[in-house]
Amino acid sequence: MIDRHIIGAGLLALLLGGCTVGRDFHPPVADLPARWQGVVPTSTPPNQDWWRGFGDPVLDRLEVQALAANLDLRMAEERLVAARIVRGAKRADSLPQVGGQLGYSRNRIGTAGLASVLAPLLGQPSAATDGRNPNGYDFDLYETDISASWAIDLWGKHRREAEAAAAGVAQAGAVMQGTRLSVEAAVAQNYWQWRGLREERALALRDQALSERTLAIAVALHNRGLATGVDLRAADQERRARQDALLTLDADIARTARALAVLVGGNPDKPVIDVDEGTTKPVLMAPAAGLPSDLARRRPDILAAEAALHAATAAIGAAQADFYPSLNLSGLFGIDVLNLTDFGWDARTTSAGPMLSIPIFAGGRLQRQLSLRRSEERSAALTYQKTVRDAWREVDDALTMVRTLDRRRALAEANSLAQAQTVMAVEARYRRGDIAAAPLINAQATHTAAERAHLRQIIAGALARIQLHVALGG
Repeated sequence: MIDRHIIGAGLLALLLGGCTVGRDFHPPVADLPARWQGVVPTSTPPNQDWWRGFGDPVLDRLEVQALAANLDLRMAEERLVAARIVRGAKRADSLPQVGGQLGYSRNRIGTAGLASVLAPLLGQPSAATDGRNPNGYDFDLYETDISASWAIDLWGKHRREAEAAAAGVAQAGAVMQGTRLSVEAAVAQNYWQWRGLREERALALRDQALSERTLAIAVALHNRGLATGVDLRAADQERRARQDALLTLDADIARTARALAVLVGGNPDKPVIDVDEGTTKPVLMAPAAGLPSDLARRRPDILAAEAALHAATAAIGAAQADFYPSLNLSGLFGIDVLNLTDFGWDARTTSAGPMLSIPIFAGGRLQRQLSLRRSEERSAALTYQKTVRDAWREVDDALTMVRTLDRRRALAEANSLAQAQTVMAVEARYRRGDIAAAPLINAQATHTAAERAHLRQIIAGALARIQLHVALGG
């Protein structure tokens, strides 16, 4: 004969273990190409300090400042903390709950008839000394209770909810990584834009000096009767255009500096860069595309979409568990007395036992809740697919842009060198007295324009590499 304790232990193990309804989550397979646009990829680990490849110590310092003080990043970190708290709360739902209370109340029972009936139960005389029924009785009540309950997770509802909360933590972590990557990229982009604008300002000052010289020559020729008023006004108009361009550059430089200050956690009116520190141009290294399969494991938005799909799948299991009976074990121990002298073990009140709840009719609410969870899972799956395809497109676009800008930079560099040689040749003729100053000024202005075009291609190349790094997920 089997011992009843063994049977009880087996039933308890069955109750505690239960089963978990719903489908287990399996990570989706990302639909990605075998290689990027003919590039031979290599499996490379993510580079946390990727910006150091530009070879600028000022940028390195700004990135460190931003990671320590950027407000967007700190908000993302707090959202991750909140997700972890939710996960802990969901895990606590499967544990026994114990509570206690201690109370005192002063009570009065009115209505003469009711008071006379309850008086003996309260230890009071049933009639007053003058023979009349009392109008009411006052009495004290002292009570203390300890209660415990345990919702047995028979069908895995709490486990599925904890699983969904854990997926929420993973999603918040991916969002935080995405925010970190966005902040790093924004700092690098604004920094190199600021550097490019500063360099353009130096070229604009050169243009302004050339326009001032052109105007002086036009005035001298006009005074000698060798130039018309139209020539003079055209030269003056060119000078004003150069001044206007310089004002626009100054405004753009100030705007970019304010954006950088906010990104690194400072105030907009507090400069974070000394104009005399740092390099003038970025080092543009050949980009490493990496394996396409790495994208799904590294890109934060794909990881966040996968975690959201995981949470939606787990929520279906929790909704399915609502269709099954639930079992709750509860217990109560309390002492309620009218006088403190009666407080003791004999005044105890106890209760303990299981309670089985069976859903019978809910007006279709449970089925609609389950249908909603399944719809949310389908939506999350579609979001994941869209996120992967958008990432694929962004990587291809970024690679195309890097290649195109590298070719344009080479052409702009060749043109700048050619214009520099032209200026040297024209200067030699000017020194010999073969030509007037106007051809030399025109050659110098053309050379400045070529340098500006080359500079812009260098900055654009840096920005394209930053965008490629973001597209690859770090």
